[in-house]
This record gives sequence, C-alpha cells and structure tokens, in this order.
Amino acid sequence: MTRPPRRARAVDVAAHAGVSVATVSFVVNGKAEGRVSPATRLRVLDAIAALGYVTDASARALATGRRRQVALLAHDMTNPFTAQVAAGAAAGIAEATEGTGHLLLLLGSDETGPDVEPVGAATVDGVLINYPGTLPAGRPDLPVVHLDDPAAGGHQVSMDVEVGARELARHLAGLGHRRVLYLGTPRPWSTFAQRRDAFAAELAAVAPGAVVLDDRCDIDLAAGVQLAGEHAQRWLADGVTAVVAATDLQAIGVLAGLAAAGVQVPGRLSVAAFDDIPFAAVSAPPLTTVALPARELGRRGAVLLAGVIAGDRTEPGDPVVLPARLVVRDSTGPAC
Repeated sequence: MTRPPRRARAVDVAAHAGVSVATVSFVVNGKAEGRVSPATRLRVLDAIAALGYVTDASARALATGRRRQVALLAHDMTNPFTAQVAAGAAAGIAEATEGTGHLLLLLGSDETGPDVEPVGAATVDGVLINYPGTLPAGRPDLPVVHLDDPAAGGHQVSMDVEVGARELARHLAGLGHRRVLYLGTPRPWSTFAQRRDAFAAELAAVAPGAVVLDDRCDIDLAAGVQLAGEHAQRWLADGVTAVVAATDLQAIGVLAGLAAAGVQVPGRLSVAAFDDIPFAAVSAPPLTTVALPARELGRRGAVLLAGVIAGDRTEPGDPVVLPARLVVRDSTGPAC
C-alpha cells in the first residue's frame, strides 16, 4: 500500500524559503507588517504556494486564542440587501485577515431573531450585528460592530439615510406630490425611523401643507403585493399621489400589486423606496430609490471589527457613515 504524501509543515516552508519558522508564523498569521520585509514575505508566500502548505486552524486557535471567525447576525436572506451586506462582510474579513478568516451567518426568521448560541459558545472572535437583537450575557467583552443602526452606539458603520430621504422628498415635491403614503415596516430598527422622519420633515419644509400618511407591511414581496391589492383604492380615495416604501422589496411588491389592480405607475401613483437592490433597476417600471451601499456597509464593518479584535480600536471613535444618493427611474412622475 502506498503511503499518502506527508502534509507540508511550517518547518518545511521555512527551509524552502530560507527563513525561520517564526517568520513563517508572522506571515501566515497576518503579523508580518513591521517584522518581515516585503521581499521576505513574498519568498514565504512563494514557498507556501510551492509546497501546498495549509495552516492548521485548530492549532492556530490554540496558539493565539482566536478562531479567525466572526459572526454576522442578520434577520434573513430573503432580502437581497441582506445578501449584499453578507457578501461585503465576507470580503472584508478576507481582506483584513489575508484570506484566513471566516464569516459565520446567524440568521433569524420573521418570527424569531438569530440563534446566538454559537456566539455564547465562544466559537467566534467578534460579531457584526445587522439586527436589533442582543448578545448572550456570558460574553460582555466580545468585540461588536453594529451595522446600519445609529441608535445602538459603540463601534458602528451606518449610511447617511437622512440625506437620501431628503433628496427623495425634494424630488417628489418638485413633481407636485403633496399627499404621500409612507409604507413602513414593523421591524424596530432605528434606520427605518430615520428614513421616515427625515423624509416627512423635508417634505413639510419644501412643500408646506404636504401630508404624509402611514401604512406598513413586512419586508417581503408577497406582503407588498397583498397590501397594494387591498389598499390601492383607499389610497387613491384619500388623495395619495405617491407611495414611498422603507425598502425596495416592499416597493417592488407594491408595483406588482398595483399592476394587478389596474393602477398605472406613475400615471396614477408614483412609487419610490430605499436600498437600490439589483432588482430595482429591472422592476416594472424601474424603481426610483435611494441607493444605499449594502456591500460596502458589510465590508467596512468587517474591516472595523477586525481592527477591534486586534486591539487597534479600543474605544469607539466617530462612526463610519457611508453616503447615500437618489437614483431617479421611471416609477416616479408628476402628480395627477
């Protein structure tokens, strides 16, 4: 029987590159900066590639006390916006750890929050929170970065939703809309309150006498379709000329529901929202929306979290705020 080839070890990489085992350790653990010259680091990386060396994650965890794994707590993956945040977070972890880190997704459903047991079991080094939940009391010192939740405090990355909301209000006011239905969500996130409040305040400022009415549904296509089908005629009877949804997913559902009810967009009702998920550009009609950088939100949050874990960021500084911008498409037109 042929014996399987022996797995390359750090000592083999060191011998191949002509360096010490400690130098190899600095390179594979992302600690080469200031300790290993760029030329030596490249020599070590070449040796790793030539020998097919793979680090032992378990051994590294024992040696460093870290598992190079972080968790993302999110509501669900039915919203493409969440998927983009997760993709950005994975990219940020890979960037910050030179490809050695991993992202663990802890997802909730419409009825429950994420299962945080893996966090309490100390399987992660830190947590990105894109959900208004709480962590287990057993790990009070766990590094945490909040995403898109300015009210949470601490280390955080958020988006300038207020600027985008004000741009949207001015856009609709310029089209003559004075009676707007704002479609909120029952989810208790500060970002959603910010969107609605900033929009209503700006509309009142630029169009005195304008009225914002309120309705709500979950962040779900089917919920938007059902709501529009059931309420469209009431909205029209109330003099509503535009519907602004808290998220694109709700708005795209509303567009489908209005089409089924025979309500023309933007002929009878204009529709707009927040997020700019990929489907917004190809909805029928294409959706006017406030573009929020979901992928960059996840990436910047992950990079910040890596710095907190490494001890580079001990106290929260000024929050990272990413820009938002209005993207005007065919779903908004003059008030009729």
